[in-house]
Amino acid sequence: MADGLYDWPELYDLVLPANPEMERFYVEAAGGAGRQVLDLACGTGRFTLPLARSGAAMTGGDLSEGMLAAARQRAAAEALAISFVALDMRDFDLGRRFDAVTIAANSLLHLAEASEILAFLAAVKRHLKPDGRLIFDIFVPSARLLSRPHGDRQHMGAFTHPQLGMITVEETIAYDPITQISHIDWYWSQPGKGEFRHTKLEMRQIYPQELLLLLERGGFAVVERFGGFDRSPLMPTSMRQVLICALA
Repeated sequence: MADGLYDWPELYDLVLPANPEMERFYVEAAGGAGRQVLDLACGTGRFTLPLARSGAAMTGGDLSEGMLAAARQRAAAEALAISFVALDMRDFDLGRRFDAVTIAANSLLHLAEASEILAFLAAVKRHLKPDGRLIFDIFVPSARLLSRPHGDRQHMGAFTHPQLGMITVEETIAYDPITQISHIDWYWSQPGKGEFRHTKLEMRQIYPQELLLLLERGGFAVVERFGGFDRSPLMPTSMRQVLICALA
């Protein structure tokens, strides 16, 4: 039986470790002493903690109580005063406004319908100061990856867990071009022991021109758009769309 990616926070952190370049971008774009920042889909605090270290007053929001519990533990270990709250990014009300709202590492792609993305944008608008910024990154849809035959397993990586030892993760992708949703399966195994976990994940693919239309309809203007966290231009070869947006 498949379970969710976010049911085991320690395995999530194992396969998605710290990325200094991503952290640096989000700190430079959103952080800094005295800044009020809301980090949505914060998970275990992968970007919330670096932003807090920069001096920003941080609030982290996530739908998963397990991920929030892990984030609270990490923040406490560093004596970082971060407010973590359970919320659905499509509809929440914290009763305050922020200098920046961040949603990193493809988390926006969990919203499958255009109506959900617009609901998310409406919620963000309610929480941004007039000069605030929405900052996020998502994949550029890859024709090569999305055209892989269904059931074609690809090696995703090998990782060392402190208790479980060596873990290998394989991935299959089944893309529905009508809904623009990738149905992703991760298969976790240990040498000599076989598979011990099967994770299902669905991610909406949002094409660059479509994203601009969604943002415009949601009341946002693009301030800067990059093809990577080094602030390089968005090019046909870019793997990511990295955006800084303002209220229109």
